[in-house]
Amino acid sequence: MFCLQECKTQNLAREYCKIFSAEARVIENFGPCLEVVPVYLMYRPANTVPYGTVEADLTGAYEKYSILDDAGRINTRTGSAVEQKCCALQHWIFQWTNGNLLFTRLEGVDTRITNVGISVKSTGHQGLSVEGNPKVFEQFVAQHQCNYFCGLLGLRSLKVMDSLSTPAKPKCSRSPLLQRKMAAGSSSPQTGRKAAGSPRLPRKAEQEGRKTPTKQKAADVPKVVKMSLN
Repeated sequence: MFCLQECKTQNLAREYCKIFSAEARVIENFGPCLEVVPVYLMYRPANTVPYGTVEADLTGAYEKYSILDDAGRINTRTGSAVEQKCCALQHWIFQWTNGNLLFTRLEGVDTRITNVGISVKSTGHQGLSVEGNPKVFEQFVAQHQCNYFCGLLGLRSLKVMDSLSTPAKPKCSRSPLLQRKMAAGSSSPQTGRKAAGSPRLPRKAEQEGRKTPTKQKAADVPKVVKMSLN
């Protein structure tokens, strides 16, 4: 079962790295791209251990670019261009998967990577199980420093991503809308307005008062009677 998991992990990392390298290849100043070496599963029915893995032989100085220590923290080296590209790959995969997957172990010769270790935030992502300290994601966000290749790829700062994904905490325990409703129920300004007399009543009375003397004057005017002389 270990061989099956090893093949699945590294070949999954290989597919992600293909996408990463395709984006990096169009950047003029990026240089040689990273490649994760494929791992093949071999079945040997005559052996006591029937399953084994086969991969290409890497010749040259074998380096450990990123490892996961006993405390569950990622230790990365950033001295050479290849080491910085590995850091950019970790940043890229973290952003690509929305913070759900991270390459915790990267080793190999020059740009050819092998023995890849993967951590997932929750069991079931890409069919993988959680390995190591689950706080490795928080520690990676806190300790990662963007380098030249992160800038070439246009990757966002992990500090900004973390602040956007963290919901804002309410400043008070009681809802402001509830406070407004309670205040409105205790002393509503509409109640005082309804209780007071209507401002339109005096205007009507005043208008009727103005019309009354006009009618009286019209009634007091004497009629003119014409008389004819015979």
